Amino acid sequence: MASEGVSDVFGSARPGRRDHGGAGGLGAPTAKAFLAEGARVAIVDLSQDALDATAENLAPGEGRLITVAADVSRDDEVKRYIDVVVEKWGRIDAFFNHAGIEGKVAPIVDQAVADFDRLVSVNIRGTWLGLHYVLPVMYAQRSGS
Repeated sequence: MASEGVSDVFGSARPGRRDHGGAGGLGAPTAKAFLAEGARVAIVDLSQDALDATAENLAPGEGRLITVAADVSRDDEVKRYIDVVVEKWGRIDAFFNHAGIEGKVAPIVDQAVADFDRLVSVNIRGTWLGLHYVLPVMYAQRSGS
Protein backbone atom coordinates (compact mmCIF):
# COMPACT_ATOMS: atom_id res chain seq x y z
CA MET A 1 0.00 0.00 0.00
CA ALA A 2 1.80 3.13 1.17
CA SER A 3 5.34 3.56 2.41
CA GLU A 4 7.10 5.94 4.77
CA GLY A 5 7.28 9.31 3.11
CA VAL A 6 3.97 8.91 1.33
CA SER A 7 1.22 11.44 1.89
CA ASP A 8 -2.39 10.40 1.54
CA VAL A 9 -5.24 12.87 1.37
CA PHE A 10 -8.80 12.03 2.19
CA GLY A 11 -11.72 14.12 0.92
CA SER A 12 -14.34 15.87 2.96
CA ALA A 13 -18.08 16.22 3.00
CA ARG A 14 -20.77 18.41 4.46
CA PRO A 15 -22.96 16.98 7.17
CA GLY A 16 -25.85 14.96 5.81
CA ARG A 17 -27.72 11.74 6.36
CA ARG A 18 -24.63 9.82 5.31
CA ASP A 19 -21.35 11.64 5.69
CA HIS A 20 -18.26 10.33 3.94
CA GLY A 21 -15.90 13.03 5.11
CA GLY A 22 -12.43 12.26 6.40
CA ALA A 23 -13.80 11.94 9.91
CA GLY A 24 -16.98 10.15 8.81
CA GLY A 25 -18.23 6.75 7.73
CA LEU A 26 -15.61 5.79 5.11
CA GLY A 27 -12.85 8.25 5.92
CA ALA A 28 -11.85 7.19 9.42
CA PRO A 29 -11.56 3.43 8.73
CA THR A 30 -9.70 4.12 5.48
CA ALA A 31 -7.30 6.47 7.26
CA LYS A 32 -6.76 3.78 9.90
CA ALA A 33 -5.90 1.20 7.23
CA PHE A 34 -3.41 3.54 5.52
CA LEU A 35 -1.82 4.41 8.87
CA ALA A 36 -1.49 0.70 9.67
CA GLU A 37 0.51 0.34 6.44
CA GLY A 38 2.90 3.09 7.54
CA ALA A 39 1.50 5.96 5.48
CA ARG A 40 1.35 9.57 6.53
CA VAL A 41 -2.29 10.62 6.25
CA ALA A 42 -4.15 13.90 5.92
CA ILE A 43 -7.86 13.77 6.65
CA VAL A 44 -10.22 16.51 5.59
CA ASP A 45 -13.71 17.15 6.89
CA LEU A 46 -16.03 20.09 7.31
CA SER A 47 -16.04 19.74 11.09
CA GLN A 48 -12.85 20.42 13.07
CA ASP A 49 -14.48 18.83 16.13
CA ALA A 50 -15.07 15.61 14.17
CA LEU A 51 -11.49 15.72 12.89
CA ASP A 52 -10.12 16.17 16.40
CA ALA A 53 -12.13 13.21 17.72
CA THR A 54 -11.08 11.04 14.79
CA ALA A 55 -7.41 11.97 15.21
CA GLU A 56 -7.61 11.06 18.89
CA ASN A 57 -9.18 7.68 18.08
CA LEU A 58 -6.65 6.91 15.34
CA ALA A 59 -3.62 7.65 17.57
CA PRO A 60 -1.28 7.55 14.56
CA GLY A 61 2.02 8.42 16.18
CA GLU A 62 4.07 11.57 15.91
CA GLY A 63 3.89 13.44 12.63
CA ARG A 64 1.92 10.86 10.67
CA LEU A 65 -1.50 12.54 10.65
CA ILE A 66 -2.70 16.02 9.86
CA THR A 67 -6.27 17.26 9.83
CA VAL A 68 -7.71 20.05 7.72
CA ALA A 69 -11.20 21.47 8.12
CA ALA A 70 -12.54 22.39 4.69
CA ASP A 71 -15.69 22.48 2.59
CA VAL A 72 -15.11 20.47 -0.61
CA SER A 73 -17.67 22.49 -2.53
CA ARG A 74 -15.52 25.62 -2.19
CA ASP A 75 -12.69 26.09 -4.65
CA ASP A 76 -10.46 28.04 -2.25
CA GLU A 77 -10.83 25.51 0.55
CA VAL A 78 -9.99 22.54 -1.66
CA LYS A 79 -6.89 24.29 -2.98
CA ARG A 80 -5.94 25.10 0.62
CA TYR A 81 -6.15 21.50 1.84
CA ILE A 82 -4.00 20.29 -1.05
CA ASP A 83 -1.50 23.09 -0.36
CA VAL A 84 -1.38 22.21 3.36
CA VAL A 85 -0.36 18.62 2.59
CA VAL A 86 2.23 19.60 -0.02
CA GLU A 87 3.71 22.19 2.34
CA LYS A 88 3.89 19.64 5.17
CA TRP A 89 5.15 16.55 3.30
CA GLY A 90 6.24 17.78 -0.11
CA ARG A 91 4.08 15.40 -2.14
CA ILE A 92 0.81 13.50 -2.47
CA ASP A 93 1.02 9.90 -3.64
CA ALA A 94 -2.52 8.68 -3.08
CA PHE A 95 -5.78 10.59 -3.09
CA PHE A 96 -8.87 8.90 -1.70
CA ASN A 97 -11.38 11.41 -3.03
CA HIS A 98 -14.59 10.14 -1.50
CA ALA A 99 -16.60 13.20 -0.49
CA GLY A 100 -20.29 12.51 -0.49
CA ILE A 101 -23.62 13.06 1.16
CA GLU A 102 -26.87 11.23 0.65
CA GLY A 103 -29.08 14.24 1.03
CA LYS A 104 -32.78 14.22 1.62
CA VAL A 105 -34.54 11.00 0.70
CA ALA A 106 -37.90 11.93 -0.78
CA PRO A 107 -39.71 11.99 -4.12
CA ILE A 108 -38.30 14.61 -6.50
CA VAL A 109 -41.47 16.69 -6.28
CA ASP A 110 -40.93 16.97 -2.51
CA GLN A 111 -37.29 18.05 -2.84
CA ALA A 112 -36.17 21.65 -2.59
CA VAL A 113 -33.87 22.95 -5.31
CA ALA A 114 -31.45 24.13 -2.59
CA ASP A 115 -31.14 20.55 -1.27
CA PHE A 116 -30.39 19.27 -4.77
CA ASP A 117 -27.83 22.04 -5.32
CA ARG A 118 -26.09 21.11 -2.05
CA LEU A 119 -25.96 17.45 -3.05
CA VAL A 120 -24.46 18.25 -6.47
CA SER A 121 -22.06 20.76 -4.94
CA VAL A 122 -20.60 18.19 -2.54
CA ASN A 123 -20.86 14.96 -4.54
CA ILE A 124 -19.91 16.16 -8.01
CA ARG A 125 -18.26 19.56 -7.72
CA GLY A 126 -16.29 18.48 -4.62
CA THR A 127 -14.91 15.42 -6.37
CA TRP A 128 -14.00 17.44 -9.45
CA LEU A 129 -12.32 20.18 -7.41
CA GLY A 130 -10.23 17.63 -5.53
CA LEU A 131 -8.95 16.15 -8.78
CA HIS A 132 -8.49 19.60 -10.29
CA TYR A 133 -6.02 20.55 -7.55
CA VAL A 134 -4.32 17.23 -6.79
CA LEU A 135 -3.57 16.14 -10.35
CA PRO A 136 -1.08 18.98 -11.06
CA VAL A 137 0.82 17.92 -7.92
CA MET A 138 0.92 14.31 -9.10
CA TYR A 139 1.84 15.29 -12.67
CA ALA A 140 4.74 17.41 -11.36
CA GLN A 141 6.09 14.55 -9.26
CA ARG A 142 5.40 12.05 -12.08
CA SER A 143 3.59 9.68 -9.75
CA GLY A 144 0.44 9.27 -7.71
CA SER A 145 -2.95 7.66 -7.83
